[in-house]
Amino acid sequence: IHYGSALINKMFSSSSSLLLLLLLHTHTHTHTHDDEEEDEMSARRRPGGARKMKAFSRIETMTNEGQFDRALKRKDQLILVEFVSNYSPSSKSMAPYMQTLSRTGEFKRIRFLRVDIEAVPAVAEKCNVKALPTYQIYKNGEKLEEMSGALPSKLVAMMKEHNFKPKQGGLKKIVGVVLGITFGVFGLIKLKAGVEAAEKAAEERKELEKRAAEERARRERDALRQQRARSRGVSIPQQEEEDDEGQFEDEDDDEDYEYYDDDEDE
Repeated sequence: IHYGSALINKMFSSSSSLLLLLLLHTHTHTHTHDDEEEDEMSARRRPGGARKMKAFSRIETMTNEGQFDRALKRKDQLILVEFVSNYSPSSKSMAPYMQTLSRTGEFKRIRFLRVDIEAVPAVAEKCNVKALPTYQIYKNGEKLEEMSGALPSKLVAMMKEHNFKPKQGGLKKIVGVVLGITFGVFGLIKLKAGVEAAEKAAEERKELEKRAAEERARRERDALRQQRARSRGVSIPQQEEEDDEGQFEDEDDDEDYEYYDDDEDE
């Protein structure tokens, strides 16, 4: 009985130990899996994690003189050229600032070029580079301004001074204004000519109407004279003379009447 009890206790103790080991293994495996998932999620969320893509750089490195010349010939584009060297500590200290400036939305219209004076010494000599780092701004192949030294604030000020948005269609706008003024002047001239032509036509129409009225009055007088001549049995020339004399007499009577009126007034 004693041996049996001892055996049962041993078996129970072994089973408990096995069960405890199984539970500890399951908990450890679960905790490890959770930690792996948490680490993976942290890597996704954490800046600079394993899943973060490398930022694209807008700074173009010039490898030869021909490439540099072609880049400067780009029409109506503002170009910032950075002259650096690997042995220059100032050039290296400006590298982070240049990356930041190239990705800034305010300077998105600027093209960034980098020239290593050791790799392309001909370009540095042609651009008269005397210190490092040197920054030069170009537009349409013409150098607008330059500065030397690791001075981020001065560089930003220089970029802002030249980084203005060009007005669209400047030449076209001027041509349009000139054409508009020209057409306006021609329109006024045409309008004036039309008004003058209308006034002239109105005067000619009035003159024609006046002549027509005079012709109708003459015809009526002639018809009346002929009728009176036939009724009296005289010739038309004689009737004309009598009519003229009668007209003169009427005029004299009018003058006498007016003179008599003047006497009455006195």
